[in-house]
Amino acid sequence: SDSNLEVTDSSFSGVQVRIYKPQLQKGVIGSKRTGLVFFHGGGWVLGSVHAYDLLVGRLALGTGAVVVSVEYRLAPKHKFPIPFEDCLTATQHFLQHASEYGVDPTRIGVAGDSSGGNLAAAVALRLNKDDKKKFPPLKLQALIYPALQALDFQTPSYVSGHSLYVNLPAKLMIGFWVKYLNNNMSLVETFANNEHTAALMKSHFASYVDRHFLDDSVPRLVPEDVRIDLPDDMKDLLNPYYSPLMAEDADLSGLPNTYVTVCGTDVLRDDGIMYAKRLEMAGVQVRLARYPSAFHGVM
Repeated sequence: SDSNLEVTDSSFSGVQVRIYKPQLQKGVIGSKRTGLVFFHGGGWVLGSVHAYDLLVGRLALGTGAVVVSVEYRLAPKHKFPIPFEDCLTATQHFLQHASEYGVDPTRIGVAGDSSGGNLAAAVALRLNKDDKKKFPPLKLQALIYPALQALDFQTPSYVSGHSLYVNLPAKLMIGFWVKYLNNNMSLVETFANNEHTAALMKSHFASYVDRHFLDDSVPRLVPEDVRIDLPDDMKDLLNPYYSPLMAEDADLSGLPNTYVTVCGTDVLRDDGIMYAKRLEMAGVQVRLARYPSAFHGVM
C-alpha cells in the first residue's frame, strides 16, 4: 500500500466499486480533480477489482485522478447486458456524485483494457444518448486493446491469431464473446468460420467492419438491402452495447475524445483500428497508438 493513496471499497447504486484517491499535492487544496472510471479486462468472464489493484493504484498515482474500479458481475452466470449495465450504473452514479469525491463532474473519463475496453466504449455510447442535463458528458474514453465486434472473426488480426504463438488465441477470444452472449459453446467453431454472419456480410453492418479501414487499397464495401434474421439468442451480436463497432455513424458523433491502443500481435488489433477510423470519420478527436511488436495483455 502507498501512503499517498487512499483506497476505499464502496457501493455505487448497488454496484461494488473500489475508489483510489491520491493525496493532493501541497498548495492545490480546494481544487477539483479529474476522475476516471476503470473497467478491468478478462473476457467478461475473469478478472476482478482485486486482480487489478496494483495497476489501478498506479494509474491513480500517475495521473492524479480519482479512479473508480468497477466490480461488475461476470459472464457466463451474468450474460449481456448485465456486466454492461453494472458499468453504466456505476459511471452514472459517479457523474452525479462526483463532488462528494472532490472531482469535477465535467472532467470524468472511462477506461478499460480488452473486454474492459469494450465496456468503456459501450458506456460512452450509451451516455452519448443520455440527457446531458442529468449526466455531464464524458471528457475521455481510453480503450486499451479493446474487443469491439463479433461480426467478423476473419479480420487479418483474428486470422493470424489462429497460430499457436499468440497469448490470446482467436478461439479463446471467440469463446469469451460466446460466454458473454449466450454461453452456447457449440457456436465457437461457427463463429470462427464466420458462418454465424454469412448473410450479414452484405448488409450495412458489414460496412462498419470494412477492410477498407485497415487497408486503403481495398475498395469500400457497398452494402445491399439484406433481410437480417438472427435467432433470438444471437440478436445482441448487432447491439452496439455488446459490440460497439455496430453503432451507427450518427451515434458515434459527439463521443468524447478517444485514446485507442492496439498491439501488433493481438487478435483484437483490427477492432481498435477500425473503431478509431470510424470515430475520426464521425468527427471525434482520436489518438490511435500502435505498438507493432506488443502483444495482448502487455499492460
